Amino acid sequence: MTPFADRYLDLARTRSPLCLGLDPASDLIRHWGWNDDPEALRRFCGVVLEAAADRVAVVKPQAAFFERLGPAGMSEMAAVVGRIRDQGALSLVDAKRGDVLGTMKGYAEAMVGIDSGFGGDAMTVNAYLGFDALRPVLDRAASCGAAVFVVVRSSNPEGRALQDARHADGRTVAEALADDITAYNAGLSSRIGSVGAVVGATIDPAGAAILTRLPQSLILAPGVGDQGASLDDVAARFGPAIGRTLPSVSRAILRHGPSLPALRDAIDRFRDQAWRACDAADHQPR
Repeated sequence: MTPFADRYLDLARTRSPLCLGLDPASDLIRHWGWNDDPEALRRFCGVVLEAAADRVAVVKPQAAFFERLGPAGMSEMAAVVGRIRDQGALSLVDAKRGDVLGTMKGYAEAMVGIDSGFGGDAMTVNAYLGFDALRPVLDRAASCGAAVFVVVRSSNPEGRALQDARHADGRTVAEALADDITAYNAGLSSRIGSVGAVVGATIDPAGAAILTRLPQSLILAPGVGDQGASLDDVAARFGPAIGRTLPSVSRAILRHGPSLPALRDAIDRFRDQAWRACDAADHQPR
């Protein structure tokens, strides 16, 4: 199958680089005026995906908000991934799994690739148990045209102490992870590889230096909207990496439901901002 990065870059040019976070959280469903139950979750996802249609490159279901409703929620997540594919977008299952080798093999078979349990085009993982423990999911993604996004520098302030801790060689944990990702991708080819990185859009200018260590990675950038970052911030902070960046927006769009026109308007505003941000960054002096 065509690699995830190639598919994403094609869709970013024709639809927009925007990644729409699909977060059927209980407070959002109630904000829409609905009871929080499996049927409401199904309706919520249906309305959001109808609004998204062919407007975005990637839709990112947040697994936790499906799992909280048990089997009914997980069944709906599988249906959502299928509908995303039917609409021609890419699905990125935001599960942030991280475990030992044998367990990661199970997560890989569950989440990554069209023939997996949920059929995702990509998933998020964390490397707290070590980068090498991620090998089963990394290798599966590379073999089937999927992608994996490793949390490197997250948008939540609680992660700073761990991510900024230093190895004996002086590199921070985040820097060492970025180097591991780049080494893995370089071992596959000289192009953008199947292993991307999660780098929060709220990153400060000093922290943005981590992007120079990720020259062969797509970058998932959560934190646009309610967490405080704008798409102009992403353009300014991510610089030359903007063309490989998936800016992710969820609540700032989802709060406009259940009105289909209002959701579409919100998606279109962020989509247009994302295009302008990429265009502006392309014209910055290098």
